[in-house]
Amino acid sequence: MAVGLGALLAACVSAWPSGSTRPYHRTEPVPQAERVGADECGLCHEDVHGRAPAPGFHSDCEACHGGGSLHVDSQDPADIRFPSSADCLACHQTGHDTHLAWSTSEHARSGVLCSDCHDVHDRAPKLLRQVDLAAGPAFDHVQGTTRLCVSCHADVAARLDLPSHHPVREGMLACTDCHSPHEDQRVTLGARTARCTQCHQEVAGPWVFEHAPVTEDCGYCHEPHGAVSPDLLATTQPGACLSCHSLPEMGASHNPQAFTSQCTDCHNAIHGSYSDPHLRR
Repeated sequence: MAVGLGALLAACVSAWPSGSTRPYHRTEPVPQAERVGADECGLCHEDVHGRAPAPGFHSDCEACHGGGSLHVDSQDPADIRFPSSADCLACHQTGHDTHLAWSTSEHARSGVLCSDCHDVHDRAPKLLRQVDLAAGPAFDHVQGTTRLCVSCHADVAARLDLPSHHPVREGMLACTDCHSPHEDQRVTLGARTARCTQCHQEVAGPWVFEHAPVTEDCGYCHEPHGAVSPDLLATTQPGACLSCHSLPEMGASHNPQAFTSQCTDCHNAIHGSYSDPHLRR
């Protein structure tokens, strides 16, 4: 237990993101503001106006920010609006089924704006914001989407640095390979097991003799982002098995000494079997 706790604390220290809290932006329209044109905006915002040319539908500043006349006179951020997610969806929802559940998604309910993750002034793939992590060499190879996700999800960043983990920090997987940032996970069809077995087909079955938790949710036994125990187990054996299977249930064939070893030494068909109801082969 002490070793496991030490590893978890070390991971938190090495993988903790350095991104600061994003500032709040006004998204309500500014009353009595009139259009001044993108060239007028560029006189002050050379860092934005001077970037590689944005697509034509993003080059009209006031189409997203509203009229800029008051902001030009005062240069006060309160006199200009920033695009809300509704502004983005007015164009991007049509024909994009990945955005249909955005309004009830975890991100939307938490107040995350499209512009918190996407930079419409840039030409990066999918217009994703570029972030830097104070994570050292362990995160040098992660994909851009992962960098962006863990800049907010620090708890996940810590787990990705644990001894047993999916190859996310090595750049072989990205967060979006398993998670859809625009969806409401509460109404996603299918169990999480179906998502896991897209890659782990060797445990998918169908089996003649099933292990019930496997068919329901891999997360009952495994910690998908990372764990101290081997094989992404949330608890080492035999603890993982004993959380469901008690000693009285096992009967005389399992004396107390049997639980000092790994259950899979005998029950090695732990995900399911074609021939043995006790999952021994």
